[in-house]
Amino acid sequence: MNEPKGLPLRGQGTPLPAGFPYEGQWILEGVMFLYRPSAQTSLGGPEMTPAVKYGESSWCFGLNSMQLAFSLRVGSEEIFEHNRNETLFLVRTDDVPPTHGATHAKRYIFQIGDVQAGMTIEAGAPGGNA
Repeated sequence: MNEPKGLPLRGQGTPLPAGFPYEGQWILEGVMFLYRPSAQTSLGGPEMTPAVKYGESSWCFGLNSMQLAFSLRVGSEEIFEHNRNETLFLVRTDDVPPTHGATHAKRYIFQIGDVQAGMTIEAGAPGGNA
């Protein structure tokens, strides 16, 4: 029996709902989505991660499809095919130290075929009173 290659992803490949502020698909429904950026971005560098209120009290975040495709060495449309076909795997997540001023960070390791790539998401701003 083959071992699963990644974590189970409920709703993977499902289109984002009508009225959602981004165009794309769910990677993990209600939690993480893959979106088509509206403007060209430099690949490989840090960027702001979109967070969207979803439902009454939940928040979800998005991954730039061009960044993930570049990291996994596939085309920008091919990444959506892999997501729909469930051949884009989330292998694991790791807590990592933040490097851009946030209070915590998590690295998401994805895989297509034999290629793995990590994307780090930082969240939480330092608090305090001036």
